[in-house]
Order: sequence, then C-alpha cells, then structure tokens
Amino acid sequence: MAACRGIGGGEVAQTDQPIAFSQSSGSLHKAFWIDFDQARAHVNTLMGLVDEPPDDRPTCVVLVGQSGMGKTSILKEVGRRIRTAYPEPANLGEARYLPMLHAVVPTHPTSLRINLTLLWKQGWPLTRRTHQIADLKVAELLGKQGTKLVAIDNVHAILTASGRARRDALDSFRFLMSEGNVHMVVAGLDVAADIFSDDVELAYRSIILRMPPWLPGEPSQQLIRALAHRMGLIDPDRFAEPEIAEFIWRNSHGVTGNFKRLLHRSYRVAKDTYGRQRVEFSDIYEAAKFFPSYIDR
Repeated sequence: MAACRGIGGGEVAQTDQPIAFSQSSGSLHKAFWIDFDQARAHVNTLMGLVDEPPDDRPTCVVLVGQSGMGKTSILKEVGRRIRTAYPEPANLGEARYLPMLHAVVPTHPTSLRINLTLLWKQGWPLTRRTHQIADLKVAELLGKQGTKLVAIDNVHAILTASGRARRDALDSFRFLMSEGNVHMVVAGLDVAADIFSDDVELAYRSIILRMPPWLPGEPSQQLIRALAHRMGLIDPDRFAEPEIAEFIWRNSHGVTGNFKRLLHRSYRVAKDTYGRQRVEFSDIYEAAKFFPSYIDR
C-alpha cells in the first residue's frame, strides 16, 4: 500500500476501500475513499465509540469543518464499517435493520420536525397522529432496530436558529441520546462546535473532531496526486508538481471537495471544449474561472 503525507504532515494511505469522492460522468464516475490520516483517525474514533456500551451517558461527537472537507464522506464510511461489523441479527423480527441512522434534518426545525425526519428515515409511516408520539417512537425504534449510532448531517443549519428553536433542537438531541440510549454524531460547520460548547450539559458529554483545510506544499500535493490517480487522469503525477499544485490549492482554498471539483472541471474543459483526454495546465486555469471569487473576500 502506497502512502504519502496528509493534513499537517500526516500520511495519506491510498487504499482500495470504497466510499467518498464521487464523480458525475465518464471514467470519473466511480466512488472511492481517500484514506488520509485525519479522516482515518476520525473514522476510528467513531468506530471506537460504537463499540462502547452507551450505559447512562451516551456520547455526542461534534464533527466540524468547512463545507467540502469530507464530513459526510466520513459518516458514509463509518456507516459502511458498522454494517460490516454488525450484520443483521436473526431475531430482529419485524423491525427494520438500521445499525446507523443517518439523516439531514430540515432547517428551522422544532423537535417535532427532527423526530419526524428520524421516523421517516427509520421507515415508520407518517400519519396525522404521528406527531403525538414521535419522540417516544423514535427512541423505541432505536432499540428495536439495533441502532448503534445516530448521525445528523448539516447540523449547523438547525443550530443557527435563534432562541427557542435552538434550545428545542439541543433538547431533542439530549432526549434522543438519553432515552434512546445511543451514541450520536452531529456534523456541520465550525459554528456547531461553539454552540455545543455553550451548552453546559452537552459540553461535558461531547467530543469535538475538526477537519481543518489542507496546508499548501507537500500535504496538498499528495492529496492532488491521490485524487488524480483515483480519477483516472492521464499522467496524474504532473498535477502534484509545485507550480500546478500551488495553483490548484490556491483556487481550492484547501478544501477537499474543491480540489476534486477543480480537477473534474479541468477534465471536462479538456474533453468537451478541446476534444482531449489529457488535462493541461491551461485547462486547469480555464476551469478555475468557474469557481466563485467571493471566497477570498
């Protein structure tokens, strides 16, 4: 297994595991998982949590970082590993097998909308009377379905609401962990960690995992090389050369998803505009014009 340097000088292990950065067309469609060192550490932390009985004090992990840093990819990889590690039991009965409950809750929610979203993901039919027992039914199904971890994605969208709405959301998470007796992970922008830190009780039961942007130089060069290899680009090592890599990093702002999108857009420019399979630096330069300039302001 080849290895290279990752975030902050860590290692990027190029494995054959599935999941993560997917593409939309041609040879770039295959999904894959870039097992770099910080992502691997966070996945291992979550898997270690899953192996711990929640007892009376389930833990909440707050996974934060800029949009596009790979938080959702980490949750998908954890879900894949949980399904592998915990096969469906024979005595599940009529309950739906759901070892990890992964949901995105609508913005500006009440606790009712959070619970209705989770019920919908759990496969429970929603009727006019569901709202009367939604919170209790979610907790009941977590036990029946053998759920090991509840993951709420894009949590910043529901925590940036003001006053009562924010308290309602935090109270829902509190009830879900305690009554459902399940560990929880919430993923979102950095502001989510600040909000959890301001809640005295949740702060004591929370672990904060951060996904910082990639550093310029060797860390980003090796990520670019790994992405170019996995995307099937011709002569992928070229993209890690200092001049090209610095340009890609500067226009991607150190964000994993932006590296991928810029490489993909460069391929489309070369193929669709000039009829070439090989991506040149001029294609990358042209593709960078599609990226918003407001990020720098």
